[in-house]
Amino acid sequence: MSGFKKILEVAISKEDGSTETKKIYLEKPNNNAIKLADRYKAKVWNDCLKDGILTKKELVSVMEKRGIWNGDKDTEQESIISKIVDLERNLYKGISVSGKKLKLSEGRDMAIDIRRKRLELRNLIHQKISMEENTAESLSDNARFDCLVAECTFHENGSKVYKNIEEYNQNSSDEIAYKAASELATMMFSLEKDFEKNLPENKWLSKFNLVNEDLRLVDKDKELVDINGKKIDENGFYRDEDNVRIDVDGNKMEEDGTYIMAEYEDDIFTTKSTKKTKQKETTESKENG
Repeated sequence: MSGFKKILEVAISKEDGSTETKKIYLEKPNNNAIKLADRYKAKVWNDCLKDGILTKKELVSVMEKRGIWNGDKDTEQESIISKIVDLERNLYKGISVSGKKLKLSEGRDMAIDIRRKRLELRNLIHQKISMEENTAESLSDNARFDCLVAECTFHENGSKVYKNIEEYNQNSSDEIAYKAASELATMMFSLEKDFEKNLPENKWLSKFNLVNEDLRLVDKDKELVDINGKKIDENGFYRDEDNVRIDVDGNKMEEDGTYIMAEYEDDIFTTKSTKKTKQKETTESKENG
């Protein structure tokens, strides 16, 4: 092996329920591995076309005909993206939409609004992306990547973990394959484990200590809060100053989420019992009289 290498420790599950740790080496793809992966990609691409699998261009036409995605949604997508860009710019320049200087609380609200817009965008394009995953382009790209994983994963002694792409495909769901694929993706595509942390709105919130390490909103005392600044716990449940669970309106609740039961005057059992007692006393009095 030559070039960049990364040592990985993988926990392997055994049949008796225990685990053992194995070391593998992940090597940066060299020219030979890339050429082999490109050929495999071309083969899968041709197989896809023979099997009638849609290309992305063909998929666009199908989605339009079925009303899954059309020009209106393209326009909506562009509009959301434009709003996110505008909000990011204003957030970092410290100005509101009207041009006034932002206060910290207003900046916080703007950062939260960006989060909402980004979630709205993800929800909008989710169906489109999920369908594109099954196009000829996506399947052949995935095949190329799988081939690279098979070619770049080695045991400690330098021998390849997988003899070829076929063997990798047969074992693609095991712990070694999963770990190797994740790390190679990071290596090749510069995928950042802290992707969410590096989003503009989260970087801003972190700078002013308005989120914790998990990017959850916090107050000045580092206590978790919701988007309106109300105190919550790790599970997202509201809490009062005495750490008692409450609903959004401040009503006290049990830990299981039911409301704390009020005291009731028993006008069912106690009243009947009292009547029977009085009737008995009246009867006994008459008999004795």
